[in-house]
Amino acid sequence: MKTLYILIGLKGSGKTFIGKMVEDNLSIPFLRVENIFKNIKRDRHYSDENYIREGFTLLEREIRNQFEETDRLTIESTGLTDEFKQMLESLRKDFSVKLIKIDTEPALCLQRVKERDNKEHINVSDSDVEKINELAIKVKFNYDLVIDNNSKSGEEIIKGLKLIIN
Repeated sequence: MKTLYILIGLKGSGKTFIGKMVEDNLSIPFLRVENIFKNIKRDRHYSDENYIREGFTLLEREIRNQFEETDRLTIESTGLTDEFKQMLESLRKDFSVKLIKIDTEPALCLQRVKERDNKEHINVSDSDVEKINELAIKVKFNYDLVIDNNSKSGEEIIKGLKLIIN
């Protein structure tokens, strides 16, 4: 069965970094969700409901397209919205879905957001990052794996991921 690995965590938790490590070290393609949303953003605010709905519709379509060419795929999300949850339920009907929590302290997440290259990410103010992360902390799923990304090395993270991937 085709398997979708979803990295779920706060903004700045390292989801993109880990997704790239999965692709580079485990040969599982990483689909950057943020790229899909950036392509349709135009002048809309990141919290606009129509924008979110359109983004998740396009994301699900792209995941399904990717599964025509691969058996495994990794994506990232905060897991915050109802649209994410609806997409998740739809995908679970056709694919195996593994949820991986990226556990990182909020202060470290904010520091990482401030220091990262924002060309790769949707620009969000520091106060909005804090608000988003306050909500994202409350996101609860039955996770298949929890990765502590406060101080673990890349090797330790990959070793943990291999537990559910192999």
